[in-house]
Order: sequence, then C-alpha cells, then structure tokens
Amino acid sequence: MNRIHWPSLPWREQRSPAGRFHSFCRDLSLALGGIRNVGTQGGGHPFDVQERRVPPGAAICPLHLHLAQWELFLVRAGNGRVRVGGEAYDVAPGDVWIHPPGEAHQLSNRGGEDLHVLILTDNPPLDVFHYPDSGKWGVRPPGGFFRATAADYFDGEEDGPSAPAAELPVPAAPARPFSARRVHAPSLPWDVWRSPKGRFAGASREVSIALGALRNTPTGLGGHPFDLEWGLLNPGECPCPFHSHSAQWELFIFLSGTAAVRTVNGWSEVQAGDCVLHAPGQPHQFANRGNDDVEYLLIADNPLSEHWHYPDSGKWGLRAPRMFFRAQTADYWDGEE
Repeated sequence: MNRIHWPSLPWREQRSPAGRFHSFCRDLSLALGGIRNVGTQGGGHPFDVQERRVPPGAAICPLHLHLAQWELFLVRAGNGRVRVGGEAYDVAPGDVWIHPPGEAHQLSNRGGEDLHVLILTDNPPLDVFHYPDSGKWGVRPPGGFFRATAADYFDGEEDGPSAPAAELPVPAAPARPFSARRVHAPSLPWDVWRSPKGRFAGASREVSIALGALRNTPTGLGGHPFDLEWGLLNPGECPCPFHSHSAQWELFIFLSGTAAVRTVNGWSEVQAGDCVLHAPGQPHQFANRGNDDVEYLLIADNPLSEHWHYPDSGKWGLRAPRMFFRAQTADYWDGEE
C-alpha cells in the first residue's frame, strides 16, 4: 500500500530574493512517488498535491496564468486573498476554488496568522505560463523563463525583410466567472447513499460538481482533469466493494477518525493525516471500524475510458455506457463466422 503520514513530511522553504514571495511546501505527491510536474506519460502521477504554508503579508507566487494546467485550492487555516485579473477576493477556511487554463491568478496571506492551503494540479504533457505584471513567459518542458519579441511566422526563414508583426496575444480568461468556480465546502449538502441491503453506505460533498464539473468527465467533454470529493463515514460504514480501476488513480487523504484500508495484502489501519494512493490495477476498499466518524478527501483523475473489476463477486463494470456484468471466456472468432 502506497501510504504516507502527511503531518510528518518536512517543510521545504521557497523564498524570492527580496522576500515578497515566500512559502513553505509539503509535497504529498512527491512523497508518494510522483515526479514534479511530470504526468503518467513520464512516469509520474496524473495529479500533484501539496500543502503550502504562507507567512502573513507574503504571496505564494507572482500573478500568472497557465495555457494547459488546472489548479485547485482548498484553504485549511488562515485567511487569504485571491487576485484574479483586476479583481481580488477574500478567502477563509473551507473555501475551495479552481483556476482553469487562461485565468491569471495569485494567492497571498492578508491575515495575521500563517495561511495553510492544499493545492491540487494536473500534469499536462506541455504547458506555457504568462506573468502579466512583468511581461514574462515560461515553458515546460524544458523549463525556463523569457521575454518574447513579436515575430512574423517566416521571420528569419527567408532572405529579405519580414512583415510587421502584432504584439504577442495574451490568452483570454475563461468565460465562466470566478464567482461560479468558488464554493465553501463545509456548506455543501451531504449526498448520502446506501446499498439495497445496507452493507455499503456513506456520504460525500461533491466539491468538483459544485465548482462546475461534470461527474467522471474529462476536460474535453466538459469536466475537469480531476475530481474532488469530501467524504464522511459513520462508525461501521463501508462506502464501496473491493474493486480496482483499469485507468483511474485515486488518492485518499484522511482528515479525522480511524479507518481500515483493504488491499491484496489484507486490512491495515489508517488515521487522520494518512494519505493512501491507489494506482490503476490495485484492488482496494476502506471502512470505518472505529467509534468516531471518519472524514476524508478523495481525489481522482478523469481518464478518457475506464472499467472496473470486483474480485469478491467476479463482476466487471463499464463507466460509459454504465453497466455491470460477469464475463464468459470466448474465442476471438466466436460468433463472427
């Protein structure tokens, strides 16, 4: 089982030369085996999670936008201010928001105590970023920052003078306003479910859906690159059968209580602060075997296609079209001739 205890991770300090941008970082995904800013195509994870601690008066980073990457923020403690283009919004514990590609943003600490925030990003194969305040650009890979001079497409490619070129365009902001991509997670209603005989039960706050995502839907079809749920299990509850995913990754961050996680090696106890990552092909299940409620965050990516396997019952499942079945072995040509 790929597991870490989040509060035990060391802080890594990041500070600009003059100290205007200053924060301390705990890299949850790197501790779980991820590679910074590298997706599954390069041996990393489909998403990265980190905790940032920002001192009073400091900002995490300059105002910037991404052309490909999405960023989601969840305030755990303290008070901050989000700068979005020419507007500013105060944020407090429990606030969650998401920045899609093309939106310039910046988070700073405007309170008297440290600001603690969880940051969740996807890992696109390529990304370009722009810094409106300084006119810089950056590109990843290979990494690096530069200022650009507008040029014609054929400039330097043929003899003779090139045609005049316009100024470099800045990407347009998302059509959906920031206010529609920000929620107070503790105020969301609980979505409660129970299986017909009651063996499986639980509740969740559908954070990503409240932020405008479509459930289990990739970005090209109207969803987000990852989904975030805030889950709750009462004592004795188990939310789902033992299962594995063919393509989806799932990260569980346990916030309170004591739970038990089942893998192919059996059951193991987990507690508040533990983070457990399940890669595709790894069967898993968890349950509340304690006397107190268990709260947790579930982060999952949204692959283009996906199916599931249930070892205890021998079933399989498809996401689209949504169906469950038991398979019978057949020859490749069976029924074709």
